[in-house]
Amino acid sequence: MSQPTSFLLSDVRCFGGDHWANLKPITLLVGENSTGKSTFLGCYSVLHQMLSRSLVPGDSANFNKEPFSMGSFRNIVRSRRGRDGSIDEFSLGFRLAPVRKSGMRPFRLRITFAEEGSEPTVTSVHYRFDSESFLDVGRSRSGGSVLRVPGSEAELDIGIGDWVFIMDFLFQPDLAKYFGKSNAVLSIAAYLSRFFSLPRSDRRAWLPTLHDLVPIAPLRSKPKRTYDPVRETAMPDGEHIPMLMMRLDRTDKSGWNLLHDDLVDFGQESGLFSDIKVRRHGKQMSDPFQLQVKVRSGSYANLVDVGYGVSQSLPILVDVRSERRSVFLLQQPEVHLHPRAQAGLAELFVESFRKNRNRFLIETHSDYIIDRIRILVRKQTIRPADVSVLYFEPVGNSVKIHNIGMDRDGNLTGTPVGYRDFFVRETDRLLGFE
Repeated sequence: MSQPTSFLLSDVRCFGGDHWANLKPITLLVGENSTGKSTFLGCYSVLHQMLSRSLVPGDSANFNKEPFSMGSFRNIVRSRRGRDGSIDEFSLGFRLAPVRKSGMRPFRLRITFAEEGSEPTVTSVHYRFDSESFLDVGRSRSGGSVLRVPGSEAELDIGIGDWVFIMDFLFQPDLAKYFGKSNAVLSIAAYLSRFFSLPRSDRRAWLPTLHDLVPIAPLRSKPKRTYDPVRETAMPDGEHIPMLMMRLDRTDKSGWNLLHDDLVDFGQESGLFSDIKVRRHGKQMSDPFQLQVKVRSGSYANLVDVGYGVSQSLPILVDVRSERRSVFLLQQPEVHLHPRAQAGLAELFVESFRKNRNRFLIETHSDYIIDRIRILVRKQTIRPADVSVLYFEPVGNSVKIHNIGMDRDGNLTGTPVGYRDFFVRETDRLLGFE
């Protein structure tokens, strides 16, 4: 089994050519507006879902699953003007590092998309093991798939859209009965066995080890004065959170008490609230209810009557506390929050990684989130190797991703010359050094 260590975007929107971005348990996406941070998260979401173990033959890439809406192929692929013409494909990929003692080698996985109708469609899948070793899965002229490794080529009647099934097929223990002993497919399977030392009980070990994906939208649902119970279906805008809280309060007191205490700890630390409760309007599960919080006035108030900071942070607080071994895609979690609460979120993310092994990709404009994580690195609460800062720098009509790390004192390492130029200029202006 393998863990993604970096993510590839190639010829996607503002990203010209290949851009590899380091992935860590805490990955922070920083940069000006319209520099591709949301595009990065949307593309990561697509690749993650394509490679998840729930994928079934025939599933296609969905670039418009909430909260990401990336449009058609021509809205996604990088546009290029002039005599060079348009670009006809783009790629997403992972670098993968196998877990220790797995017997597998590190490799790169690259999936290329082209236009079919108006939608992005997989046209090739490329595994690169080293400079000379690879597997290509491409589309044949007859509509099937062509498998290529150095010195061997084989054609299957299975469409390229079912490439996950193709890989499963190659590792079937009884593959020889389909082809005899001399078929090129057997030669390719034998070649791959050098790189994927798989137990027969786990034929999908060649896929990355990916946790459940939990996207949280930049704008969460507005609070309501009174909630009518509906289905508790997880939504990126957090609309399901009040129903989850009500259900725990009514049917699982132990679970509610644990969540309540965690929420109150964060509320007090961040200055948002000192208590929270579900107020029932009847004894049945179908009866309406309210969410109430205790703020500085000392009395309980309806969620809709306090600042947006509480209602906008609540979906993040509840989901992060509830999930185990998940990957959170967070867009501007600091919205409507005071700097004290923004720093508190950073503490929450680090604690969630340490306690529940959750991972985070966080698009943020908050220096307070970044600085608090730097402080936690210096305090040895989290290792520098578990943090990555991705700086999206506009360069002409494209964007470059810079991989920035941290040392054990929380200092940023590998920062480009232009990083934080705006803040330096503003300080100079404030001091009269224009």
